[in-house]
Amino acid sequence: MSDPFAGKSIRAHVHTEHDGSLGVIEFADTPFQPQRFFWLSGIDPETTRASHAHRKCHQLLMCLAGEMTASITTAAGKKRDFRLRLGDMVHLEPLMWLDLTHFTTDGVLGVMASEPYDPSEYINDFEELRQLGAQ
Repeated sequence: MSDPFAGKSIRAHVHTEHDGSLGVIEFADTPFQPQRFFWLSGIDPETTRASHAHRKCHQLLMCLAGEMTASITTAAGKKRDFRLRLGDMVHLEPLMWLDLTHFTTDGVLGVMASEPYDPSEYINDFEELRQLGAQ
């Protein structure tokens, strides 16, 4: 059985000099064609965000500042935690559950998505995800 998390972690090109840092993501390096970008900031360290999966949307989670944890769980229940720091990215495929936790007070998470926003795309019940994954 192959590892469902193989190839998930990606690193942006971060250039740091005396006057600050420049982060670069070449779209040719992304695993899908982005259609939407959004970010999360000002998240309380005790708060859990996301807690859902997507039916067909791919996402590229990228730490833009601070730190946070992305916990990804497959429909079969296999889980892996990614501690994201500046320049770290992780590819979230469809039918993968995401929980975002442990934001530092300066944490900013950017997300590129393969699909425009569509509320019907969201899977908010893990049991539904488990059933879809079994098909």
